[in-house]
Order: sequence, then structure tokens, then C-alpha cells
Amino acid sequence: MDESPLRCLLIARQGPEDREERIQDHLLELAELARSCGFEVQSRRVLKRPQIAPKTFYGSGQLEALADEASRHGVRHLICDDELTGSQVNAIEKLTGLICLDRTGLILSIFEQRAQTREAKAQVELARCEYELPRLKGAWTHLERQGGGVGLRGGPGETQIEVDRRMVRTRISQLKRELGHLEQVRKTQRDGRPKGLPRVALVGYTNAGKTSLLKALTGEGEPRDLLFATLDTTTRKAWLGQDFNPETEEGSLEAKPTYKHCLVADTVGFIRKLPHQLVAAFRSTLGEVRTADALLVVADAAHPDLEDHLKVVGATLREIGCEPEGVEAQPRLLVLNQVDRLHRPQKLDLTKRHPGAVQSCATEGLGVEEIRTWLRELIPGPAKPRELEAWELPEATSAS
Repeated sequence: MDESPLRCLLIARQGPEDREERIQDHLLELAELARSCGFEVQSRRVLKRPQIAPKTFYGSGQLEALADEASRHGVRHLICDDELTGSQVNAIEKLTGLICLDRTGLILSIFEQRAQTREAKAQVELARCEYELPRLKGAWTHLERQGGGVGLRGGPGETQIEVDRRMVRTRISQLKRELGHLEQVRKTQRDGRPKGLPRVALVGYTNAGKTSLLKALTGEGEPRDLLFATLDTTTRKAWLGQDFNPETEEGSLEAKPTYKHCLVADTVGFIRKLPHQLVAAFRSTLGEVRTADALLVVADAAHPDLEDHLKVVGATLREIGCEPEGVEAQPRLLVLNQVDRLHRPQKLDLTKRHPGAVQSCATEGLGVEEIRTWLRELIPGPAKPRELEAWELPEATSAS
């Protein structure tokens, strides 16, 4: 007998300063996250509130109306686009009778489903433990009363909540030690790679086509139309060809060993409001990005939120230690993927907004040779000065 699908309601708060179109875009992305986690989205709701309710975040009246709707449609889960505290989640569940997930909890659930390797599983478990630690609640209320007093030996004992917290902290310490060891193993693997081979990292918003580009450059990779399809860094050798164009007869026929190949690493995708626990836990994996000789920033050119996605990528790169300028700044090439879904005027507009970018369609091979040419010309060697785009700079700098 088939199990009934997990139906859910999606909600997001709209404050006085928020545009409704922007909140609706966030809900659309939340719906994709929910589907990636195995949910069936029943409906999406924007809850307009001038202020955040301290206890329930959204307000009891709106939540009670949602509970009635959920009861009518057989919905058991409520997924919120906002990050909630543990007490707010508990209050919402008590008021509505629904299982409540905030955005961070949903993303963690997706990562738990996708994790395959030992390192990825340890990273996700660490993020989950650090997320749950401040949210632990005293479910074992019958054990919370502490012993002690006249005639009793040993004095006050631990409450169950204290035991739970101690166990979680112990597990966090174990996972950090394990990940420290795995990070050393990864560093040893990086040091053991052939010298002179440039290392290139594919970075970008989730589901932008990084794995498709990896396959176009190296012949390996399994692209899937899923958010966070890639958690484990995959590194493959790419052939860049000779520095000679037979059609124009430009360049040199002499073999340049350091230019003929490079290593390309596919990495975990970024997303807006990426939980800081995951950024911290995946720091060793993202070390492939920090230590790369160059970055290929892949973006979905056909996505309506392209510019916002690029800002998220720029902010996340800065958060993990990849500065856009300075002595140690890595050369970057913006790859606007999936341009086959655009009309000619849209492509011309993209050229005006991002003149230094390569417009590509990785699945059809469009723009791949242009990327190879950029890599041959730029790697190895010092980064060439270039004008930074707004998405690469901090908000305060780009606004000035």
C-alpha cells in the first residue's frame, strides 16, 4: 500500500519594509526546497505583520486560521521561511497541532538525505547537533525534579534536559575531532596531487548547472535537476587543449604542460539564508574553494532572481575567506549558464550587465571552449586586474 504524501503549508512573514514580490520569490524557492525534501506543497501564504510576535513569531490569530486550513486538507507539516527559535517552534506546534519546520531545519533535512560519504554525514550531523542544542526541550518532564535535601545522599542530580545537553555537547566534540582528522586527510590529498596542475573550483547558487559544466569540461559527473544534488566535492581532470587556434592560426603549437590540463572541483551549492551551522561544518569541504587557483562562478542566466543569486554567492565567498580583491584574490570568471532558455534581447541585456561573463549552455557545449581559453590564458600565473562587479562587493561598498 502506497504511503500518503507528506503535505505541507508554506508561510513567510512580510513586514512593512518588505516587497510582496520578493517574499513570493522566497516562497517559490522554499517550495522547491520542500519538494526536494519529499513534501507535497498544499499552499503558500504570506502573513503580513508589522512586528514579530515574540512568542509565536507570526501571531496566534493567523496561525489558528492556518491550523483550520491544514485540518481541512489533511496537512500535518508547517514550513516557515523564517528562522525561528526553539521556543517559537514549540509554541507554534502547541497552538496549531502541526509539525513545524523553519527554513534552517528544512535545509538540514535535505542535507541529511543527500549525504553519502563519511565526511558529508559527519558535517551534516555536526550542523544538526549545533542547531538542536539551544532547541532541546524537557520532554522528560517526570525526570526534571532534582533530588536532594535532608536525609538524601548525593545532593541534587542532573535533570534530563541537562543530560541531553551534555550528550549533545559530547557528540559535537567527537564530530569536530573526526572532521579535523578528515580535513587533514583532504589536505594530504591536495598536497599529493601532481605539481603544476592548476586547480579550479566551480561555485555558485544551488541548481545553477555546476555539475553539468563539470561534465562538459571533464566528461564526468551526473547532473540532476535537484537543489543541493552535490554535497561531496568531486575533483576531475580537464583537458584544456593547446594554446593554438587552427582556424585563426593564432597562438603557439609548443606544448605547455602546465596549461594542457587542470583539476576542476565541483562543490556544494550556495543558497540565500544558508544556515551558518552548515557553512561552519562544511568549512573543510569548502577549503577546495579557498585554495583553488581560480573560480568559475556558475549562475542560472534564465532565473528571474539572477542578480540576487549573484549577491548571495559573493557574500558566501567572502564568508568562507575568498576576498574579491587584494594580493591573494583568485581570478574569477562568471559563467551565465542555461542561456538556451533566453531570447536574443535577453542575452543582449545580460551582455550589458555582465560584459566580462561567458554565456553558456553546458548541456549543449555552448561557451565551453571560451571557458577553456580563459583558463589557458590565465592559469597558472598572477591574477589580472579587472573591474569588480557589484555582486562581488559588500553591500556598503557596492551601494556607495
